Amino acid sequence: MDKWIKQMKSQWKAAFSGTFLIGFLTYFYTMSHHFLTYDSMWNLYSAQDMITSGRQFLTYACRISSDYDLPALNGILAIFYLSLTAVVLTEVFCVRNNLTAVLIGGLLVTFPSISSTFCYTYTIDGYMLAVLLTTVGFWLANRYRHGWIAGIFLTGIALGIYQAYFAYLIVLCILVLLLDLLKEDSRKKLIVKAVKFILMGICGYLFYMVTLKIMLTIKGISLSGYQGTDKVLGFSLKEIPKGLSAAFDSFYQFAAWGNVLTTTNVMKYMFVGLTVLGGLAYLICFISRKRYKDLSRLIIGVLLVAAIPFGSNIVTIMSPLTTFHLLMRYSWVLFFVFVLAVAEQIEWKRALKLENPVKALVGIFTAVLIFEFSVMANIVAFNMEERYEKTYALCVRLVDRLEQTDGYKTGMKVAILGGFPNQTNYPATSITEEDLYGYFGASGEYCVNSTQKIAEFCAHYLNVTLTTIPFEEEIELTGREEFLEMEKFPDKESIRLIDDVWVIKLNG
Repeated sequence: MDKWIKQMKSQWKAAFSGTFLIGFLTYFYTMSHHFLTYDSMWNLYSAQDMITSGRQFLTYACRISSDYDLPALNGILAIFYLSLTAVVLTEVFCVRNNLTAVLIGGLLVTFPSISSTFCYTYTIDGYMLAVLLTTVGFWLANRYRHGWIAGIFLTGIALGIYQAYFAYLIVLCILVLLLDLLKEDSRKKLIVKAVKFILMGICGYLFYMVTLKIMLTIKGISLSGYQGTDKVLGFSLKEIPKGLSAAFDSFYQFAAWGNVLTTTNVMKYMFVGLTVLGGLAYLICFISRKRYKDLSRLIIGVLLVAAIPFGSNIVTIMSPLTTFHLLMRYSWVLFFVFVLAVAEQIEWKRALKLENPVKALVGIFTAVLIFEFSVMANIVAFNMEERYEKTYALCVRLVDRLEQTDGYKTGMKVAILGGFPNQTNYPATSITEEDLYGYFGASGEYCVNSTQKIAEFCAHYLNVTLTTIPFEEEIELTGREEFLEMEKFPDKESIRLIDDVWVIKLNG
């Protein structure tokens, strides 16, 4: 083992240790607490059997850390997988500088998609394993002649953990091909590599579809249709034009108004600066190596750049109505990695020396952006703790009201309707809403929004058992005249016995 470690490249060690250290420091507070989202109440103990959402391999990916929601263990595993991913990316992008390797790792582990995924600690280890498998599969296809065959299976397994990382794979293919345009490789070699990537992607998706169909058939169930999951086994060609338009709009809106890369003014400047410097660095490399003399390279380059908005939003093309949230946008981190990789390759042999200032600015801007991402990750944790405390206080008041009501006994049916308390009686007090509205799963005042979730919270955190009724019966109750006449919590008339069900009206 000692001999094997000594044979490792220094940039591998830098990437791994940098990613792990930055990740641990960024998410230490998150991993040492148990924060909750709306979905957490169903996943305090869960096998993550999400096959109805098209994630047939997620249960196996999460099995390493048990079926419990363990923030510390799951978080450390997630950071470990990302650290290995950073090592693989140093090879994919031919990184030779240790500082560049550390910055790549810092980007991977602090990018806002990871901050949002850390809100779902019960599944984050499985998701990050999918990122690692996708990256390794691509590296094999890029490095070895027949590596794309192994990449098919790794891609298929990764998609069976979380389908959204298909966009990560596509963007990685595009960016590496753009870098290859700077090399002296022949057009034939470039085309052969592109064909290998396409075959790996298509066959990997087919492997995913076949295994999903087989496992659905064995279990005798079907896809739920949530977030367009019913489209993964086949989508309408008629929807493609609409999907292309939706993909482009989603790409532009996220970049300009997503409040993720542009949350603070500093982040805006760093984002714009890296975009400009990345384009400048690529042009310097393209011109200094006289690649512009080959018209075919220019055409291929333009086509690859044009494909980026659509490749990064491939899910939207397949299902235009899908909400493409932050967890699904992890492919964006590769754009910043690409800028670092290009800046490292700058060689300008003329009198005008641009490479050193560009390299320095890219490094500084990236380091500042990583710090800003880390700050935002801690703001996410700050709000997640506030949400938990507010939810705890609300549930204590709800249980107290029930137990102080004449006639109520444990075991009687309960329906707590309205989702959240109305803001007239309980005005919003969150101070992070403006900063976190682009962060999926992290914003809001409470982490429960239904009778069933409130009941789960009370059972695990208050040791109080509430007996719920089916959701369909709750819907029927909201149309009853007795419910409509009720006042809203905490009014004295906000609780009433209707057909042997104790109803608490939080909201309308």
